[in-house]
Amino acid sequence: MIYAIGIDSDRTFRHFIRQTHQRGIEVRAINLREVILSGDWRLTLPDDGMSWVSVGDKKLPLDPNGAYYCRIIDLSSVQSDMAMAMRWRSLLAALCVWLEHIPGVVINRPGGRTDNSSKPLHEYSLQSWGFNVPPSLTSSDPELLAAFASFGKTIVKPASGIRADSRLVTPEEFFDFHPSQGPVHLQRYVAGADVRAHVVGDQVHAEIINCPQIDYRRSYQEAQYSPWELPDALNKQIIQATAAFGLQFAGWDFKVTEDEQYWCLEANPMPGYDGYDIRADGKITESLLALLTQQNTVKQFPNDTLITDEILAEIQCSEIYETIQSLKAHWITRGQEPASFFTLGTASYLDFLNLPDFAGDYYNRAKQYNLLLQKHFSWLYELVKQSLETQLQAPVNYHPDFALPGFHIWETPAIFTKSTASVHFDLQYQNLHWQDKENIDFQRTISFTLPIKLPHLGGGLNVWDLTYDEYINGRDPNYLGDVEVMKRFRNKTVHPYNIGKIVIHGGHSLHQIAAIAQVDPGDERITLQGHGIYDNGQWLLYW
Repeated sequence: MIYAIGIDSDRTFRHFIRQTHQRGIEVRAINLREVILSGDWRLTLPDDGMSWVSVGDKKLPLDPNGAYYCRIIDLSSVQSDMAMAMRWRSLLAALCVWLEHIPGVVINRPGGRTDNSSKPLHEYSLQSWGFNVPPSLTSSDPELLAAFASFGKTIVKPASGIRADSRLVTPEEFFDFHPSQGPVHLQRYVAGADVRAHVVGDQVHAEIINCPQIDYRRSYQEAQYSPWELPDALNKQIIQATAAFGLQFAGWDFKVTEDEQYWCLEANPMPGYDGYDIRADGKITESLLALLTQQNTVKQFPNDTLITDEILAEIQCSEIYETIQSLKAHWITRGQEPASFFTLGTASYLDFLNLPDFAGDYYNRAKQYNLLLQKHFSWLYELVKQSLETQLQAPVNYHPDFALPGFHIWETPAIFTKSTASVHFDLQYQNLHWQDKENIDFQRTISFTLPIKLPHLGGGLNVWDLTYDEYINGRDPNYLGDVEVMKRFRNKTVHPYNIGKIVIHGGHSLHQIAAIAQVDPGDERITLQGHGIYDNGQWLLYW
């Protein structure tokens, strides 16, 4: 079931409902204004299957495994009745928390990037992601504002996320400006065409707008609209940034100059896309519906299949590497010298073992390291989550009680040059305490590796066409070491790794770290490692 949540006066909300109906797709529209005026709500976490909202006498059940397209607009600030304002705040607070934690598909989750509501912070964030952003100033000082405007063409924009028109300003406008009227947000004007690009998952729908006026939204009748293709590198950049912001849907605004330089103005986390969609013959809605219906077509993951997806650029891998090095004091030594390696994070296959220097309290250590990893790599976890949701065609979440995926760190002496690494099936989930075992499909597992740094001769994974089920059913119960015998009669495939390209496999095929011919001085092998298991309509990730 697809749910659309919004208010009846929102043109984009109405457009989405109309488009789904025209395609013959069932959608349950929830008008928050009607809920406030005549209804009630019950939203529980963890969801007990009994969450609902009502309009009048009609109760509308909410499926936590459903798909939700949300345009949540808070009208509490425009209410003259304080009690009515409190109802708006109460409903939206409960609804946003509920949508943030349910396993279903939500476009977009309320916890996604929200710095768009502060334009100075938002522009700084975009710059940190490598986008060209025009210089700007936010101030209440009339002298500073006038000086900024005197250096070149300047536009004034809202400092918050409230929609308003942009226009040119002159230094003279600040001569009688009083600081109590501020702050004001100014930005250097960029001459050129406007480009609007809607990112929906891994799809981009772009349009170029040529308009003689400063703000084409005010003068839309004078504007000329045409489909547009962004440069490949920029296309990839906005897809990755959208995922890192915790969003599946975003509207990106650019100015493109005559010499084809792109200047990023903003990334809108709740884009009003209806006009662009009409000109694009409904392709944006089609992409939205493809995401919203993905949980109904959960991909079966064959044991002998590997999926790869390039999710990091080389510069991003370098940034992650530098961060890992800066956290060296937190590395956990594993194994014995000289072949010891390290982890940054808690690993269930290590921290449940009763061996010297390996044993630990997994759950306490996981809490400790999860805080550290989330602080430094939250954007990376969002990228991994987005990639897996796309590849697996199902919701993906990190298990709240288990360790986050962490890093394997192999320095020069420990890198394998012979096939002596562990040959194994990934069965770590057998160590963990699962609360809802009846809903978990222990036959449907994944493991993934994301290479951050590799030796000069590379790295990879050996995989045999021998599954755990075959091993269990075919082995001699009196001889537990027969996996070594069985694999001699099976085919082995070496899958090379590439920096920044995640590799996903079923985990239940026999596999091993691939050795390389030789190690050069200074070689390192650093990978992000994680596992997943299918639980009641979603993949739960852990390490």
